[in-house]
Amino acid sequence: MLSVLKKSIYLIILSLVLVYATPQLVIENDDRTVIEVAEFGFLKGGQLTLTLDELKWDKKEEGIAAFYIRKGWILEDDYNIDYSAIHYNECFLNNSFIKDEVNDGASIVEILPNELTSIKWTKNFEIKEGEEGLWQVLYINCKKSAISFKLSVIEVNPNGNYLSAGDIPLPYVYAFSSLAYLLAAAYWCSLLIFKKNKRVFRAHWLMFVLLLFIVINKALQSAKFHYMRLGLLSEGWKIGYYVFACVKGILSLLIIVLLASGWMFIKPFLSSRDKKIISIIIPLQVLANVASAIGTESAIGSADWSFWNMMLPLIDLISCGIILWTIIQTRKHLASATSVDGKEQDILNKYKLWSSFYVVTLVYIYITRIVVQLFQASLPFQYVTWAGEAVNEVATFLFYIFIGYKFRPYPDNPYMQVPDDEEDNEDGNEEDDGYVSNISMNPVNRRDRS
Repeated sequence: MLSVLKKSIYLIILSLVLVYATPQLVIENDDRTVIEVAEFGFLKGGQLTLTLDELKWDKKEEGIAAFYIRKGWILEDDYNIDYSAIHYNECFLNNSFIKDEVNDGASIVEILPNELTSIKWTKNFEIKEGEEGLWQVLYINCKKSAISFKLSVIEVNPNGNYLSAGDIPLPYVYAFSSLAYLLAAAYWCSLLIFKKNKRVFRAHWLMFVLLLFIVINKALQSAKFHYMRLGLLSEGWKIGYYVFACVKGILSLLIIVLLASGWMFIKPFLSSRDKKIISIIIPLQVLANVASAIGTESAIGSADWSFWNMMLPLIDLISCGIILWTIIQTRKHLASATSVDGKEQDILNKYKLWSSFYVVTLVYIYITRIVVQLFQASLPFQYVTWAGEAVNEVATFLFYIFIGYKFRPYPDNPYMQVPDDEEDNEDGNEEDDGYVSNISMNPVNRRDRS
């Protein structure tokens, strides 16, 4: 497992190079006809500024190019847009609903200069009463010519707040989350140090380290959005946040996989199959954090933005599938071992634990990956991000509380009965891929002598 961790450290170091991404959108010889370049929740009094620089066409062609600015997604319901009738192969601006929106003042079309090269172009828009909502800015190219430019998009809400309306409460959400995990870490530390007559496993200390990393990560998330609100976020903060997020993600999935495989609670060593699973999970988690970093920090509309944002849920789905499969396999082997003489009650207790562990993990994945998305889709733009994150944080915290309660160190814990020759098994049985043979060993309640 150490070799896998070393490789993961190298991947983290490599990902630091990929983390840096400027919010400025840079387009080079791009012939896409429609590019989404910005999306932001504006409140009354907010401002949107578009600054286009170094505009260059690769050849002289007839037609127009423009920024199509929509004042809120709610407009789709007002105009009964028939998506099957939308023309994508022709000029997108020729669709009838766009003309209706522009005539009603619900959308804006800003035509770009038609020269082969142009000086800096700037437009400023102030959000007035009744225009609040999730604004979307699209670049539309109706010319058969590739374009190159640099676009800076500055979005500000009232009182100099650079966060989208749905992101404004996020610093407080992550601050409260960090405090909750800090209290949990303090309580867990008291269980490990100040309680007597208990058996403490390495997994317990690993859980404590995880809690500390979560505390730091949530504090950095709170600080990150606080400085983003002020428009002062530096790359140093971003790099620190993503490093801790990556380490926290690795530790989190590592602990869940170790628990799912029964390490230190059914068998005191990692089988070769367990090591293979870990060697898959850790690189996947590193890749997921790299995808999150690039997808978050890259400008909307860049060529690789959509790719990395599609990669993240796919990687997450694969990781969740591996975890559930591991829990099911452990549960299956426990079920097949319930008839072993002298072990019926012990195995039955562990089987019940892994059954509840499987159900709770399944519910946790369902809530955080599906329910939160559906919940956010039904919310107004002012609540869409922070409310969903709050639900996600509560669900995750309760999941860790469940794990901590079930696997906490206390005297005569029935889930922590391991063989006497624990150290021998660590060295000599690593090639064992099975579970049943280890389960059949006589249980011994290990406790500290006071």
